[in-house]
Amino acid sequence: MTVPVLCLASASPRRRALLASIGVPVTVHPCDIDESLFADEVPTAYVSRLAMAKAEAAVPLTDLPTLGSDTAVVVDGRILGKPVDAQHGAEMLQLLSGRSHEVLTAVAVSGPEGMLSLLCRYPGDDA
Repeated sequence: MTVPVLCLASASPRRRALLASIGVPVTVHPCDIDESLFADEVPTAYVSRLAMAKAEAAVPLTDLPTLGSDTAVVVDGRILGKPVDAQHGAEMLQLLSGRSHEVLTAVAVSGPEGMLSLLCRYPGDDA
């Protein structure tokens, strides 16, 4: 068994699989944080804030560096969020059908030297 080198502050099987695919052994400590959108918060700030909050929430649970991440789908400047049920999911897919949208993912790692974060966009632009 490989010794973990990172704490993943997420229950996401996809994030765990991505880390495994690049050979990073992790321990998993999902952190439940308030994911409410702040008033006037733009989507890029929102996903970055959540990634950092998740990483920070896991710090007391381990001596390892902690990784938090968040992803959001954005259409017309609006974060779609997670569907609450199948009907809501279908409505979201209908909204996205034939339209362009953006997927934002923020990743944050907290360690002894502080916090490092990165925001990725698809499709990328300079906005």
